[in-house]
Amino acid sequence: MIQREETSKTSLDISNDQPSAVRESDLRTRLRTFPRDAQSWYSLGAYLRLVGRFNEAEDVLRRAISLNPGPSHFWEELARTLMDLGRIDEAYQIYDSSTRGRSSITKEIQELKQMESSRTHDIDDTSPCISCKDYTYYGCSKGGTCDAIIRWRSRAQHLSIQNRT
Repeated sequence: MIQREETSKTSLDISNDQPSAVRESDLRTRLRTFPRDAQSWYSLGAYLRLVGRFNEAEDVLRRAISLNPGPSHFWEELARTLMDLGRIDEAYQIYDSSTRGRSSITKEIQELKQMESSRTHDIDDTSPCISCKDYTYYGCSKGGTCDAIIRWRSRAQHLSIQNRT
């Protein structure tokens, strides 16, 4: 049976009165009875991650995904587990494969790095008002428009016209 992704994700709260050994035992009993229950495998994996048993959690979450690769929260929990294990690159790959149609996190990181490296900090990009001693939070304290801002705006307009042609 393929489960559809629910809007409300199952969250585990280990602060309730049920002891952790009992919770794990209940999940394992359920899985012995229903070994193809992907949601129970996911719940066990999420629980194991919360209690710090990351290697076991990874194996259990991979089992849940092998039974039902559809729900994205299965993939996201596996990615979080891999991050906890220190396998960041693999976690990014898992996250990217689970997004299906959404933007890729590694692609976004690469684009941001590329933008950052290609960015030239040219003085023409910054308003001359920032370095002016008369500039305040509310604008120019002189009350008018100074020559520096007029020259800066006309240069910016001239550059945008050149870039369009």
